[in-house]
Amino acid sequence: MVDQTYLNQTQQLLPEYQEAFLKSLLFSAFDPYAGNIVDADGNVIATGVTDPSISGETLEEGQSFVSAPTGLATDSPLSTVPAPSLAQFTYTDPTTGQSVTSGFTPAQAEAIRMGIAQTGAYQPMFTSAGQSFAQGLGAFGEGVDMARLGGAALEGTGARYDPRGQLVYDDAGQVVMDTDPTTGEQVQRRTGGYKEFYDPFVEDVIDEVQADLEGQRQQEMRRVGAGAASRGAFGGARQAVAEQELTRNTARESSRIGSQLRSQAYGQAQQQAQTAFESAQKRGQNAAQLFGSLGQGLGSLGQGIMGAGTTQMAAGEATQAAGTRDVNALFNLGTLEQQQAQAELDVGRQGALETAYEPYQRMGFLSDLFRGVPTLSSSMGVASTPSKNPTQTFLGYGMGLSGLQGGGYGGLMGGSTTR
Repeated sequence: MVDQTYLNQTQQLLPEYQEAFLKSLLFSAFDPYAGNIVDADGNVIATGVTDPSISGETLEEGQSFVSAPTGLATDSPLSTVPAPSLAQFTYTDPTTGQSVTSGFTPAQAEAIRMGIAQTGAYQPMFTSAGQSFAQGLGAFGEGVDMARLGGAALEGTGARYDPRGQLVYDDAGQVVMDTDPTTGEQVQRRTGGYKEFYDPFVEDVIDEVQADLEGQRQQEMRRVGAGAASRGAFGGARQAVAEQELTRNTARESSRIGSQLRSQAYGQAQQQAQTAFESAQKRGQNAAQLFGSLGQGLGSLGQGIMGAGTTQMAAGEATQAAGTRDVNALFNLGTLEQQQAQAELDVGRQGALETAYEPYQRMGFLSDLFRGVPTLSSSMGVASTPSKNPTQTFLGYGMGLSGLQGGGYGGLMGGSTTR
Protein backbone atom coordinates (compact mmCIF):
# COMPACT_ATOMS: atom_id res chain seq x y z
CA MET A 1 0.00 0.00 0.00
CA VAL A 2 1.41 3.30 -1.05
CA ASP A 3 1.50 6.02 1.59
CA GLN A 4 0.14 9.39 0.52
CA THR A 5 1.05 12.59 2.18
CA TYR A 6 -1.20 15.62 1.98
CA LEU A 7 -0.06 19.19 2.66
CA ASN A 8 -2.78 21.54 3.77
CA GLN A 9 -1.79 25.24 3.60
CA THR A 10 -4.10 27.89 4.82
CA GLN A 11 -3.59 31.51 3.76
CA GLN A 12 -5.72 34.32 5.04
CA LEU A 13 -5.87 37.25 2.60
CA LEU A 14 -7.47 40.62 2.93
CA PRO A 15 -10.12 41.57 0.49
CA GLU A 16 -8.89 43.61 -2.46
CA TYR A 17 -10.70 46.77 -1.36
CA GLN A 18 -9.14 46.45 2.10
CA GLU A 19 -5.64 46.08 0.65
CA ALA A 20 -6.29 49.14 -1.53
CA PHE A 21 -7.42 51.00 1.58
CA LEU A 22 -4.21 50.12 3.43
CA LYS A 23 -2.00 51.09 0.53
CA SER A 24 -3.81 54.37 0.05
CA LEU A 25 -3.51 55.16 3.75
CA LEU A 26 0.20 54.34 3.98
CA PHE A 27 1.02 56.05 0.69
CA SER A 28 -0.75 59.24 1.85
CA ALA A 29 1.41 59.27 4.97
CA PHE A 30 4.75 58.51 3.38
CA ASP A 31 5.74 58.30 -0.29
CA PRO A 32 8.47 55.66 -0.71
CA TYR A 33 8.87 56.74 -4.31
CA ALA A 34 9.35 60.46 -3.63
CA GLY A 35 12.47 62.28 -4.73
CA ASN A 36 13.88 65.37 -6.42
CA ILE A 37 14.28 66.32 -10.05
CA VAL A 38 17.70 67.78 -10.82
CA ASP A 39 19.25 69.28 -13.94
CA ALA A 40 22.46 68.22 -15.68
CA ASP A 41 24.52 70.20 -13.15
CA GLY A 42 22.87 68.56 -10.17
CA ASN A 43 20.79 71.59 -9.23
CA VAL A 44 17.43 70.71 -7.66
CA ILE A 45 14.54 71.82 -9.82
CA ALA A 46 11.62 70.24 -7.92
CA THR A 47 11.27 68.39 -4.62
CA GLY A 48 8.76 65.87 -3.27
CA VAL A 49 8.04 64.47 -6.72
CA THR A 50 6.90 60.86 -7.26
CA ASP A 51 9.25 58.70 -9.29
CA PRO A 52 8.32 59.34 -12.97
CA SER A 53 8.63 55.63 -13.70
CA ILE A 54 5.67 55.12 -11.38
CA SER A 55 3.73 58.30 -11.99
CA GLY A 56 4.24 58.07 -15.74
CA GLU A 57 5.45 61.63 -16.09
CA THR A 58 8.14 62.45 -18.67
CA LEU A 59 11.29 64.35 -17.71
CA GLU A 60 12.71 67.01 -19.96
CA GLU A 61 16.08 66.62 -21.63
CA GLY A 62 18.98 66.93 -19.17
CA GLN A 63 16.76 66.28 -16.13
CA SER A 64 16.99 63.23 -13.91
CA PHE A 65 15.20 61.84 -10.88
CA VAL A 66 17.00 61.34 -7.54
CA SER A 67 15.22 59.22 -4.96
CA ALA A 68 14.71 60.97 -1.62
CA PRO A 69 11.77 59.32 0.21
CA THR A 70 11.72 61.70 3.13
CA GLY A 71 8.46 63.60 2.84
CA LEU A 72 4.72 63.37 2.49
CA ALA A 73 3.21 62.11 -0.68
CA THR A 74 2.50 64.83 -3.18
CA ASP A 75 -1.20 63.98 -3.15
CA SER A 76 -1.42 63.78 0.64
CA PRO A 77 -4.00 66.14 2.15
CA LEU A 78 -1.32 67.28 4.61
CA SER A 79 0.86 68.51 1.74
CA THR A 80 -1.52 71.42 1.31
CA VAL A 81 -1.22 72.53 4.97
CA PRO A 82 0.91 75.67 5.13
CA ALA A 83 3.99 75.58 7.31
CA PRO A 84 3.94 77.60 10.52
CA SER A 85 4.85 81.19 9.69
CA LEU A 86 5.17 84.54 11.38
CA ALA A 87 2.93 87.41 10.44
CA GLN A 88 4.66 89.82 8.07
CA PHE A 89 3.88 93.52 7.65
CA THR A 90 4.80 95.90 4.86
CA TYR A 91 5.22 99.60 5.52
CA THR A 92 7.27 102.58 4.37
CA ASP A 93 10.38 103.38 6.36
CA PRO A 94 10.07 107.09 7.33
CA THR A 95 13.85 107.43 7.41
CA THR A 96 14.70 105.99 4.00
CA GLY A 97 11.30 106.23 2.31
CA GLN A 98 11.66 102.62 1.10
CA SER A 99 9.12 99.85 1.45
CA VAL A 100 10.05 97.36 4.18
CA THR A 101 8.62 93.93 4.97
CA SER A 102 9.23 92.80 8.51
CA GLY A 103 7.81 90.77 11.34
CA PHE A 104 7.24 94.04 13.21
CA THR A 105 4.06 95.99 12.73
CA PRO A 106 4.33 99.62 11.56
CA ALA A 107 3.52 100.73 15.11
CA GLN A 108 6.27 98.52 16.55
CA ALA A 109 8.76 99.70 13.95
CA GLU A 110 7.83 103.32 14.70
CA ALA A 111 8.18 102.64 18.43
CA ILE A 112 11.64 101.18 17.87
CA ARG A 113 12.61 104.18 15.73
CA MET A 114 11.27 106.56 18.37
CA GLY A 115 13.05 104.64 21.11
CA ILE A 116 16.36 104.96 19.26
CA ALA A 117 15.68 108.65 18.61
CA GLN A 118 14.72 109.15 22.27
CA THR A 119 18.04 107.78 23.43
CA GLY A 120 19.91 110.65 25.05
CA ALA A 121 16.92 113.01 24.87
CA TYR A 122 17.82 114.13 28.36
CA GLN A 123 21.35 115.16 27.33
CA PRO A 124 20.61 118.77 26.21
CA MET A 125 18.83 119.43 29.49
CA PHE A 126 21.63 117.82 31.45
CA THR A 127 24.18 119.91 29.54
CA SER A 128 22.23 123.08 30.33
CA ALA A 129 21.94 121.96 33.92
CA GLY A 130 25.71 121.48 34.09
CA GLN A 131 26.22 125.00 32.75
CA SER A 132 23.74 126.34 35.28
CA PHE A 133 25.55 124.54 38.08
CA ALA A 134 28.84 126.04 36.90
CA GLN A 135 27.33 129.53 36.76
CA GLY A 136 25.71 129.04 40.15
CA LEU A 137 28.96 127.90 41.71
CA GLY A 138 30.73 130.88 40.11
CA ALA A 139 28.17 133.29 41.54
CA PHE A 140 28.39 131.57 44.90
CA GLY A 141 32.20 131.89 44.79
CA GLU A 142 31.91 135.59 43.98
CA GLY A 143 29.56 135.91 46.94
CA VAL A 144 32.19 134.31 49.17
CA ASP A 145 34.80 136.74 47.82
CA MET A 146 32.49 139.65 48.56
CA ALA A 147 31.97 138.35 52.06
CA ARG A 148 35.74 138.19 52.54
CA LEU A 149 36.06 141.77 51.32
CA GLY A 150 33.36 142.70 53.80
CA GLY A 151 35.32 140.98 56.56
CA ALA A 152 38.47 142.83 55.54
CA ALA A 153 36.57 146.15 55.49
CA LEU A 154 35.14 145.41 58.92
CA GLU A 155 38.52 144.56 60.35
CA GLY A 156 39.71 147.26 62.79
CA THR A 157 36.42 149.19 62.73
CA GLY A 158 35.94 148.38 66.40
CA ALA A 159 39.23 150.00 67.52
CA ARG A 160 39.26 153.04 69.82
CA TYR A 161 40.44 156.43 68.62
CA ASP A 162 44.06 157.33 69.46
CA PRO A 163 44.89 161.07 69.25
CA ARG A 164 48.41 160.21 68.16
CA GLY A 165 47.02 158.25 65.22
CA GLN A 166 46.17 154.63 64.62
CA LEU A 167 49.00 152.12 64.47
CA VAL A 168 49.75 150.59 61.08
CA TYR A 169 50.20 146.77 60.92
CA ASP A 170 51.76 144.59 58.27
CA ASP A 171 50.30 141.35 56.86
CA ALA A 172 51.87 139.41 59.73
CA GLY A 173 50.06 141.54 62.28
CA GLN A 174 53.22 143.37 63.41
CA VAL A 175 53.40 147.16 63.92
CA VAL A 176 55.26 148.85 61.08
CA MET A 177 58.34 150.78 62.31
CA ASP A 178 59.78 153.95 60.71
CA THR A 179 62.93 155.98 61.34
CA ASP A 180 62.41 159.47 62.78
CA PRO A 181 64.27 161.80 60.41
CA THR A 182 65.01 164.18 63.26
CA THR A 183 66.29 161.82 65.93
CA GLY A 184 67.08 158.76 63.82
CA GLU A 185 65.19 156.59 66.29
CA GLN A 186 62.74 153.83 65.39
CA VAL A 187 59.18 154.99 65.88
CA GLN A 188 55.87 153.30 65.31
CA ARG A 189 54.12 154.23 62.14
CA ARG A 190 50.78 155.84 62.66
CA THR A 191 48.07 157.12 60.43
CA GLY A 192 45.46 159.72 61.22
CA GLY A 193 45.74 161.62 64.53
CA TYR A 194 45.42 165.32 65.14
CA LYS A 195 48.68 166.26 63.41
CA GLU A 196 47.21 165.49 60.02
CA PHE A 197 44.38 167.96 60.73
CA TYR A 198 46.31 170.63 62.67
CA ASP A 199 45.98 174.07 61.02
CA PRO A 200 49.47 174.96 59.74
CA PHE A 201 48.62 178.71 59.77
CA VAL A 202 47.91 178.88 63.50
CA GLU A 203 51.50 179.95 64.25
CA ASP A 204 51.28 182.67 61.61
CA VAL A 205 48.14 183.96 63.28
CA ILE A 206 49.86 183.87 66.66
CA ASP A 207 52.85 185.77 65.23
CA GLU A 208 50.51 188.41 63.82
CA VAL A 209 48.69 188.73 67.12
CA GLN A 210 51.96 188.98 69.03
CA ALA A 211 53.19 191.62 66.57
CA ASP A 212 50.00 193.61 67.17
CA LEU A 213 50.42 193.31 70.93
CA GLU A 214 54.04 194.40 70.65
CA GLY A 215 52.96 197.44 68.64
CA GLN A 216 50.37 198.31 71.20
CA ARG A 217 52.93 197.86 73.98
CA GLN A 218 55.38 200.23 72.31
CA GLN A 219 52.67 202.77 71.72
CA GLU A 220 51.67 202.55 75.34
CA MET A 221 55.32 202.83 76.36
CA ARG A 222 55.62 206.08 74.46
CA ARG A 223 52.50 207.38 76.12
CA VAL A 224 53.85 206.49 79.57
CA GLY A 225 57.16 208.21 78.75
CA ALA A 226 55.39 211.32 77.50
CA GLY A 227 53.31 211.49 80.67
CA ALA A 228 56.35 211.14 82.87
CA ALA A 229 58.13 213.82 80.91
CA SER A 230 55.22 216.21 81.33
CA ARG A 231 55.43 215.74 85.05
CA GLY A 232 59.18 216.13 85.05
CA ALA A 233 59.67 212.54 86.04
CA PHE A 234 60.94 211.10 82.72
CA GLY A 235 63.19 208.18 83.41
CA GLY A 236 62.12 207.98 86.95
CA ALA A 237 61.22 205.00 89.03
CA ARG A 238 57.55 205.35 88.46
CA GLN A 239 58.08 205.35 84.71
CA ALA A 240 60.19 202.21 84.98
CA VAL A 241 57.56 200.44 87.06
CA ALA A 242 54.87 201.39 84.60
CA GLU A 243 56.89 200.16 81.63
CA GLN A 244 57.67 196.86 83.37
CA GLU A 245 54.03 196.34 84.18
CA LEU A 246 53.10 197.10 80.60
CA THR A 247 55.70 194.67 79.27
CA ARG A 248 54.56 191.95 81.68
CA ASN A 249 50.92 192.44 80.77
CA THR A 250 51.77 192.37 77.09
CA ALA A 251 53.76 189.13 77.47
CA ARG A 252 50.99 187.55 79.52
CA GLU A 253 48.37 188.55 76.99
CA SER A 254 50.55 187.29 74.16
CA SER A 255 51.03 183.97 75.93
CA ARG A 256 47.34 183.68 76.70
CA ILE A 257 46.27 184.43 73.17
CA GLY A 258 48.92 182.07 71.75
CA SER A 259 47.87 179.29 74.10
CA GLN A 260 44.23 179.90 73.35
CA LEU A 261 44.79 179.85 69.62
CA ARG A 262 46.94 176.72 69.84
CA SER A 263 44.41 175.05 72.11
CA GLN A 264 41.61 175.90 69.73
CA ALA A 265 43.64 174.63 66.79
CA TYR A 266 44.52 171.42 68.68
CA GLY A 267 40.90 170.91 69.73
CA GLN A 268 39.68 171.47 66.21
CA ALA A 269 42.36 169.10 64.86
CA GLN A 270 41.41 166.49 67.43
CA GLN A 271 37.76 166.87 66.61
CA GLN A 272 38.41 166.64 62.90
CA ALA A 273 40.73 163.67 63.36
CA GLN A 274 38.23 161.88 65.55
CA THR A 275 35.43 162.70 63.14
CA ALA A 276 37.55 161.42 60.25
CA PHE A 277 38.40 158.29 62.26
CA GLU A 278 34.80 157.65 63.13
CA SER A 279 33.78 158.34 59.54
CA ALA A 280 36.40 155.90 58.33
CA GLN A 281 35.17 153.33 60.83
CA LYS A 282 31.62 153.93 59.72
CA ARG A 283 32.60 153.70 56.07
CA GLY A 284 34.37 150.42 56.80
CA GLN A 285 31.31 149.12 58.59
CA ASN A 286 29.06 150.28 55.76
CA ALA A 287 31.42 148.74 53.23
CA ALA A 288 31.47 145.53 55.22
CA GLN A 289 27.70 145.55 55.35
CA LEU A 290 27.51 146.32 51.63
CA PHE A 291 30.00 143.59 50.74
CA GLY A 292 28.15 141.23 53.04
CA SER A 293 24.85 142.05 51.37
CA LEU A 294 26.40 141.66 47.95
CA GLY A 295 27.96 138.37 49.00
CA GLN A 296 24.67 137.16 50.39
CA GLY A 297 22.85 138.26 47.24
CA LEU A 298 25.37 136.56 44.99
CA GLY A 299 25.19 133.44 47.14
CA SER A 300 21.40 133.43 46.85
CA LEU A 301 21.72 134.04 43.12
CA GLY A 302 24.11 131.09 42.85
CA GLN A 303 21.72 128.88 44.77
CA GLY A 304 18.88 130.02 42.54
CA ILE A 305 20.86 129.24 39.39
CA MET A 306 21.81 125.82 40.77
CA GLY A 307 18.14 125.29 41.61
CA ALA A 308 17.35 126.09 37.98
CA GLY A 309 19.97 123.50 37.01
CA THR A 310 18.22 120.94 39.19
CA THR A 311 14.93 121.81 37.51
CA GLN A 312 16.57 121.39 34.11
CA MET A 313 17.84 117.96 35.10
CA ALA A 314 14.37 117.00 36.29
CA ALA A 315 12.93 118.28 33.01
CA GLY A 316 15.44 116.17 31.10
CA GLU A 317 14.52 113.08 33.08
CA ALA A 318 10.82 113.83 32.64
CA THR A 319 11.31 114.27 28.88
CA GLN A 320 13.14 110.96 28.69
CA ALA A 321 10.50 109.21 30.82
CA ALA A 322 7.62 110.69 28.78
CA GLY A 323 9.27 109.58 25.55
CA THR A 324 9.80 106.11 26.99
CA ARG A 325 6.15 105.91 27.97
CA ASP A 326 5.13 106.89 24.44
CA VAL A 327 7.46 104.29 22.97
CA ASN A 328 6.13 101.58 25.30
CA ALA A 329 2.52 102.49 24.59
CA LEU A 330 3.08 102.51 20.84
CA PHE A 331 5.02 99.24 20.94
CA ASN A 332 2.30 97.60 23.06
CA LEU A 333 -0.35 98.69 20.57
CA GLY A 334 1.78 97.26 17.77
CA THR A 335 2.15 94.06 19.78
CA LEU A 336 -1.64 93.75 19.99
CA GLU A 337 -1.85 94.24 16.23
CA GLN A 338 0.92 91.66 15.75
CA GLN A 339 -0.82 89.14 18.02
CA GLN A 340 -4.09 89.63 16.15
CA ALA A 341 -2.43 89.09 12.77
CA GLN A 342 -0.53 86.05 14.08
CA ALA A 343 -3.73 84.65 15.56
CA GLU A 344 -5.43 85.04 12.20
CA LEU A 345 -2.59 83.13 10.53
CA ASP A 346 -2.73 80.43 13.19
CA VAL A 347 -6.50 80.13 12.84
CA GLY A 348 -6.14 79.73 9.09
CA ARG A 349 -3.47 77.06 9.51
CA GLN A 350 -5.54 75.30 12.17
CA GLY A 351 -8.48 75.29 9.81
CA ALA A 352 -6.25 73.84 7.08
CA LEU A 353 -5.05 71.18 9.50
CA GLU A 354 -8.60 70.20 10.41
CA THR A 355 -9.54 70.08 6.74
CA ALA A 356 -6.47 67.95 5.96
CA TYR A 357 -7.24 65.56 8.83
CA GLU A 358 -10.87 65.06 7.81
CA PRO A 359 -10.10 62.26 5.29
CA TYR A 360 -8.05 60.46 7.92
CA GLN A 361 -10.94 60.71 10.35
CA ARG A 362 -13.11 59.00 7.76
CA MET A 363 -10.38 56.39 7.35
CA GLY A 364 -10.38 55.94 11.10
CA PHE A 365 -14.12 55.54 11.02
CA LEU A 366 -13.74 52.85 8.34
CA SER A 367 -10.97 51.21 10.40
CA ASP A 368 -13.31 51.07 13.36
CA LEU A 369 -15.89 49.37 11.21
CA PHE A 370 -13.34 46.81 10.04
CA ARG A 371 -12.28 46.05 13.61
CA GLY A 372 -15.76 46.12 15.04
CA VAL A 373 -14.93 48.99 17.40
CA PRO A 374 -17.73 51.42 18.34
CA THR A 375 -17.42 54.38 16.02
CA LEU A 376 -18.43 57.06 18.52
CA SER A 377 -15.34 56.77 20.74
CA SER A 378 -13.08 56.16 17.75
CA SER A 379 -14.21 59.25 15.89
CA MET A 380 -13.85 61.40 18.99
CA GLY A 381 -10.40 60.09 19.65
CA VAL A 382 -9.25 60.82 16.12
CA ALA A 383 -10.71 64.30 16.15
CA SER A 384 -8.73 65.17 19.25
CA THR A 385 -5.32 64.45 17.77
CA PRO A 386 -4.63 66.94 14.93
CA SER A 387 -1.59 68.33 16.74
CA LYS A 388 0.24 64.98 16.95
CA ASN A 389 2.92 63.84 14.58
CA PRO A 390 0.94 62.90 11.43
CA THR A 391 3.47 60.28 10.27
CA GLN A 392 3.21 58.36 13.53
CA THR A 393 -0.58 58.57 13.39
CA PHE A 394 -0.74 57.23 9.86
CA LEU A 395 1.71 54.44 10.58
CA GLY A 396 -0.40 53.53 13.60
CA TYR A 397 -3.45 53.29 11.38
CA GLY A 398 -1.55 51.07 8.94
CA MET A 399 -0.20 48.79 11.64
CA GLY A 400 -3.63 48.45 13.18
CA LEU A 401 -5.24 47.60 9.87
CA SER A 402 -2.51 45.16 8.90
CA GLY A 403 -3.13 43.35 12.18
CA LEU A 404 -6.75 42.83 11.36
CA GLN A 405 -5.80 39.72 9.37
CA GLY A 406 -4.79 37.79 12.50
CA GLY A 407 -7.01 39.68 14.92
CA GLY A 408 -9.85 37.21 14.96
CA TYR A 409 -12.16 39.33 12.79
CA GLY A 410 -11.74 37.31 9.58
CA GLY A 411 -15.43 36.68 9.32
CA LEU A 412 -16.21 40.38 9.48
CA MET A 413 -13.48 41.64 7.14
CA GLY A 414 -13.38 38.80 4.66
CA GLY A 415 -13.22 34.99 4.20
CA SER A 416 -10.29 32.61 4.23
CA THR A 417 -8.87 30.62 1.37
CA THR A 418 -7.69 27.03 1.85
CA ARG A 419 -5.33 25.41 -0.52
